[in-house]
Amino acid sequence: MYYIAKVDADKCSEYKCNACTLYCPEANTLMFNEDENISWVDEDRCKGCALCVYVCTDMLDRNCITMEMPDPTAALKE
Repeated sequence: MYYIAKVDADKCSEYKCNACTLYCPEANTLMFNEDENISWVDEDRCKGCALCVYVCTDMLDRNCITMEMPDPTAALKE
């Protein structure tokens, strides 16, 4: 099994930094919503590299992003 990035919207909206999106190596995967001032992940595109976690947690000490196992039944619910 693999892991994908999950953004804690409440924590992320406090900082409004957008730094994680600058480091994501996968295009159009980790993006920033300027209206809500939060980053968000396109779960279908995330490769699980955890570079965003390193930037948010280790470089910036903000802890807004975690790596979590995707819900395998999510596609069936749609």
